[in-house]
Amino acid sequence: MEIYGEGRYVFIRKLIEDDYPLYREINYSHFAYKEIFTEKFIQGIWERVNSFNVLGCAIIEKKTGTICGFCQLGSIKTSTPEIGIDIRDGYMGRGYAQEAIKLLISYASQHFKIDYFIWKTDTVNSVSQHIVKKLGGELISEEPTMKQWIIDFGKEKGFLKEEDISYVSTYKIEKYTVSDEVNSS
Repeated sequence: MEIYGEGRYVFIRKLIEDDYPLYREINYSHFAYKEIFTEKFIQGIWERVNSFNVLGCAIIEKKTGTICGFCQLGSIKTSTPEIGIDIRDGYMGRGYAQEAIKLLISYASQHFKIDYFIWKTDTVNSVSQHIVKKLGGELISEEPTMKQWIIDFGKEKGFLKEEDISYVSTYKIEKYTVSDEVNSS
């Protein structure tokens, strides 16, 4: 079992085939559009997360040895990979997501050529906003999830109001290692 980092409450390790059923369960439970969710669809996501260009990890609670979520870096062959995380419902609010992402950033900073990390979140996702700010994320853009021409057309025709438009915030997180964090304390 290849461990990528260990913190106070969790450690992160390389994904293994036995993780798939729980990965599927977590993704399905948090997936907004369940009607398009199929086994083939989630298998495609699983294959992508296990590809050569994505670093996918299981987040393990140290006390119990239970998988409490998954985290990943997309496009690790770029200098600005995107961070993703999904925590099981019963494990939210314990600081596990923040600790796991710190471990992931530390591991990637040591093993890949990284300039900085990208974190994208819906602007109304207060939990994700809280985590990225605790990690020192700097807001670099806020954009609508729809193309501008669609927004303009919808408003012109009267079937789209400002409150119907959702936005995505993009943050930049500087690279660091866990040892940097310890040395600055």
